[in-house]
Amino acid sequence: MTVEEFHKLFQQEIVATLERIKTRYSVSDAAMAAALLASAKKYLSPIFAADHGEPSAEERQAVADYFASLNCDELCLATACAKGDDQAWEDFFKDYRGYLINISRTMTQDGGAAEQLADSTFAELYGVREVEGTRVSKFTFYSGRGSLRGWLRAVVFQLSADSHRQTSRYVQTEEPEDMERLAHAAELQQATPTTEITFIRERYRTAVTEALRNTIAALDERERLLLAYYYYDDLTLKEIGQMFAVHEATVSRWITKVQKRIRKLVEKSLARDHNFNRQEVNEAIALAAEEMDISVQEYLYESADRKTDKAASPGDAVAQN
Repeated sequence: MTVEEFHKLFQQEIVATLERIKTRYSVSDAAMAAALLASAKKYLSPIFAADHGEPSAEERQAVADYFASLNCDELCLATACAKGDDQAWEDFFKDYRGYLINISRTMTQDGGAAEQLADSTFAELYGVREVEGTRVSKFTFYSGRGSLRGWLRAVVFQLSADSHRQTSRYVQTEEPEDMERLAHAAELQQATPTTEITFIRERYRTAVTEALRNTIAALDERERLLLAYYYYDDLTLKEIGQMFAVHEATVSRWITKVQKRIRKLVEKSLARDHNFNRQEVNEAIALAAEEMDISVQEYLYESADRKTDKAASPGDAVAQN
């Protein structure tokens, strides 16, 4: 099915999808329709066979439901970036540069290497190869079916693996189907998870939950109070500083120190108590940060009676520093 045929047969569904997009950049209706057709062909291929003919009511509804499930704003951004739209690239760089560096850092464990991996990812996304004189951007493989962040995680993972393919079994992925499969595996959010991925998610969830609960229980009184006041009582640094009779900059340093200590203790617990290697530790913590429903507030309340904490003299806690 050509883009023209697709637009004619599913004009109503296409228009409804385009109306959901907040920022179109320089993406034309025809270019967006082509992106929607490429996406739909991956998951609704029988409907888009070349000689399929007029779609039935059930098929039309399936297409409408599929389009409704897409992250159409992110698909439009990816399409615009693939076209080389300057404003789209500026927005993408602003919103995703830090995220790509953070993901790269978890995979390389090195600041310099993380920067290089992130830069390589941007180059691949822009398009470093040409086919028949046309630049090929990896953005053309994004379908909009999953989150753009999850798909980007897969791209970074792939490029990291490619850099070591002389000693690994991974090869360059160029087919859209391969990118989709890799994206789903990387973000662990498939609509129908495999038994293996479900097992890994639950293993990570259980391990991080246990490690975090034990870590918070090991914090001293002041550390628990700082977390509770700042994150759950919505007190400002200045307000907390007044309670402890210190400058807000000191409170900021305390909170940063507690955050680092929690991360370090959780990592140690995952390695010691659950036999996680470095990669598993990083993946488990990344998963916890992005999708796990862990109630730190609940653990804080388990570890200390808040009424007693608030009645206690803050000066007593400060004296421990």
